[in-house]
Amino acid sequence: MEEEFDSTEHSGLFAEFYDILHAGNQDISGYLELADKYGPRVLELGSGTGRILLALAKENYQVTGIEISRDMLKICREKLAEENQEIKNNVTLIAGDIKEVSLENAFDLILAPCNLLNYFLEVSEIKQIFKRVEEHLAAEGVFIVDNSIPDIPFMVENNGKEEVFRFTNPKTGRLLVDRFTASYDFVNQLEYDQIELEEYQGDQLVRSAETRKTLTYFFPRELKLMLESSGLKIIEERGSLLEPRPITENSSEMVFICRV
Repeated sequence: MEEEFDSTEHSGLFAEFYDILHAGNQDISGYLELADKYGPRVLELGSGTGRILLALAKENYQVTGIEISRDMLKICREKLAEENQEIKNNVTLIAGDIKEVSLENAFDLILAPCNLLNYFLEVSEIKQIFKRVEEHLAAEGVFIVDNSIPDIPFMVENNGKEEVFRFTNPKTGRLLVDRFTASYDFVNQLEYDQIELEEYQGDQLVRSAETRKTLTYFFPRELKLMLESSGLKIIEERGSLLEPRPITENSSEMVFICRV
């Protein structure tokens, strides 16, 4: 059996199976709608395996993706290689840190999707990202942040409890078992995740990997404050990526559409 230790959630087996583990996400249509309104030149921060990026490129948007994980970029390039030349021409992939990258191009739409900001624990890091965004927005361009709203009752109830998810690899038919345990520091707004990924051929465990990571989480008022204090103006806020409805106490998502 092959084992991986000290892996990250975006490398090794975790990168290889990322699309399978996140196949249930229903956000693509929301990003396509927003690109239709604000595109066509799109910059995706943390473009990963190209799940969103390729969907936009297939609709003829010019998409640049910035990704720091070499394994995620490798998978994205492999997926892109299978597309026709027109789609390939719509994509630019850049290996880099979104806090530091400097590009010559300006963009009509910049995306920070899928809780991207939760990976940055310091406010100074978030401000660095927002500064890079300002530098790369076209004159009438917009920056869109999409983050989950913390479900505190759920977090309290499940603090330290293991959750087990099972998936079938559509290419091999092998069983994938994802063991996930989250614990929380509610005072400092930190989430400590332990994730174990196992791949089975029948009853035999053939590969496994594990990772530990620390995330933060934000509430709407503080994320709005960080955006506005960084010089970004919120022109629309939504409680759903898929529908233009307001943020309420029942919302599980917060989407902020900003201009400089």
